[in-house]
Amino acid sequence: MANLDQKTILLEQTYDEIKVICNKFQDESGATDMEVKTLLRELARVWEKDIDEDYDIDWEV
Repeated sequence: MANLDQKTILLEQTYDEIKVICNKFQDESGATDMEVKTLLRELARVWEKDIDEDYDIDWEV
């Protein structure tokens, strides 16, 4: 990433887009807040595993 400002803007845009997608999914499916949160956690776990394997990242802080 070229600079932190650009990265911050992209993260904010992505957050807003994911929020819209989740709201639309919830409206159309009738899913509860907990179901949407669970779905997002599961997606994060899958992506974290893929990122670990692709880029050899250690997530421990």
